[in-house]
Amino acid sequence: MEESFTNSFKLSGKQWLIIIFSNLLAYCCLIMPGIQIPDFLAFDENHPSIVAAIFQLIVVTVFLAIQIIGAQIATNNRWRQLFHFPHAKEWLLIAAFFIVAYVTSVVTGIISQNIFGSVSGNAAAGLTLKSPHVWTIFFYQRFSSAIQIMGEEFLAIMPLLALTQLATSLHLPAPIWWGNIGSALVFALLHLSTYDYNLGYVILGLAFTRIVLNLAFIKTHNIWVSFLVHFLFDTLAFLVLLLATK
Repeated sequence: MEESFTNSFKLSGKQWLIIIFSNLLAYCCLIMPGIQIPDFLAFDENHPSIVAAIFQLIVVTVFLAIQIIGAQIATNNRWRQLFHFPHAKEWLLIAAFFIVAYVTSVVTGIISQNIFGSVSGNAAAGLTLKSPHVWTIFFYQRFSSAIQIMGEEFLAIMPLLALTQLATSLHLPAPIWWGNIGSALVFALLHLSTYDYNLGYVILGLAFTRIVLNLAFIKTHNIWVSFLVHFLFDTLAFLVLLLATK
């Protein structure tokens, strides 16, 4: 399986530089508005306005689009081979990886909180069943999150593939695991600002869950699978927190 995986999306160093640069540029475009925009453009339970909703959609769409454009420039449509409509077996794998990811997140989250303390960061933290238009906000946020989550899959899977190819070229043992762990650590570190710059929490609380999501892709070579696991995971976590704050 390793040989098939490492040979399925082999690119030159220049191509990987273009893709990774687009990942970083997209990430900057995602986080910069949160630093500089006025409060009325931050879509949340306090500002559930049409203007804020449109602005958020623009931000997450740019985040995804930059990475797709980078992949297109670097590979000339080859990136599309990382996607195919899930077949029957893959739907079963989506369900299985979703369960594993959720259990992993709960366990590592409890351990992380006990060791490193609690953190903020969940977008549903201020939303309760008593919030006006709560379900409209909930479903809008799921739609917006779907776009962002696909961008996050590019942000994780591209480094996974690049690091796996690098580990293979260096003749390191188990190159897939070098790529998987490296990708998970990068993904976790990119969430530092979201989780109060708590390094221990993001590494323990996020990296292991990301490893499971990466495994969903490695097993199927299909970003739709890891995306759907990620989306279902986030949706359930969001819903549980919402219902817990009724």
